[in-house]
Amino acid sequence: MIAVYYRKVFSHLEEDAFFRLLGKVEAGRRERLLKMKGKEQQMCSLAAGCLLHDALCRKLGEPAGDRDAFQVAYGTMGKPYLPGYPGIHFNLSHSGEYVCCAVGDVPVGVDLQKKAARDGSGQPGLWRYKRLAERFFTREDNLRLEACCEEEREDWFFRMWSVKESYSKLSGIGIARGLSGFEIDWERNAVLEKGRVEPWAYFAEQDKLGGYSFSLCTRDRGQEIAWKEG
Repeated sequence: MIAVYYRKVFSHLEEDAFFRLLGKVEAGRRERLLKMKGKEQQMCSLAAGCLLHDALCRKLGEPAGDRDAFQVAYGTMGKPYLPGYPGIHFNLSHSGEYVCCAVGDVPVGVDLQKKAARDGSGQPGLWRYKRLAERFFTREDNLRLEACCEEEREDWFFRMWSVKESYSKLSGIGIARGLSGFEIDWERNAVLEKGRVEPWAYFAEQDKLGGYSFSLCTRDRGQEIAWKEG
């Protein structure tokens, strides 16, 4: 079972509420958060940290208000994990006004992408991202984008980016190594390493948040997925 939680970023908090919630955030995030100069960045990081705390407490059946902050460590590729809980896996993402967190019994990767607004010229905001598509996407991805009508192209770009990002977070390869080393099989909702026929992972998409692409990636196709606001 994989639970994917999402919630809006805090718009404003009084000082006492800010520090009360900060106490539920894992130490590494808390330290980075306090060094941030922008209030919006702080609110986003705090919302993500609190969502992770609440999601883990639900997974463990513990009251979130009574539980101290969890300890989070990072693997060699920067993928976070919970020391002492080898059977619990999680992943976080944020974009625009929302943060999300996936928690499950198997490794997961989750990604949220706010779609670009139209630029006022009558063209979708996509082609401000054309160079990104050419740099990070496969030839097949770019051909699919070129074949789309203008109204669909923006949606396809952000769907592709979200699925690829969730896969890179599942596998731990990171976006720095590029998103063109694997293919998306849209018919099977699968991700394939280049040159291979059998899927390496499977993805699911959710359209609960208008204006966002929202994807989850996992190795196990049989996992039940629950998408929950909270």
